[in-house]
Amino acid sequence: MTVGDLITVHEVFYRFGTGPLLMRITAVLNWRIVEGALWVELSGQDVRPDGSTDLRQRFALVRADRTVVVGR
Repeated sequence: MTVGDLITVHEVFYRFGTGPLLMRITAVLNWRIVEGALWVELSGQDVRPDGSTDLRQRFALVRADRTVVVGR
C-alpha cells in the first residue's frame, strides 16, 4: 500500500465505518500490531460506486493482510 493506491477492504477489516471501504490513499500515517496482525493507519479519499472521488479527507485503520489494492 502506497500513496495513490486505490484499495478495498471488507467492513470487518477496517475501523471505523460501515460497508466495504473503497479509498484512494493520500498518506500512510502509522502502523501497529493488533492481536498478531499488522494494521495500517491511512488518510485518503472515498471513491463512490460511480467512480467519482469525495474531496474530503478521511482516516481509516485497515488490516494490511485483508486489504486489496485494486488500482492506482
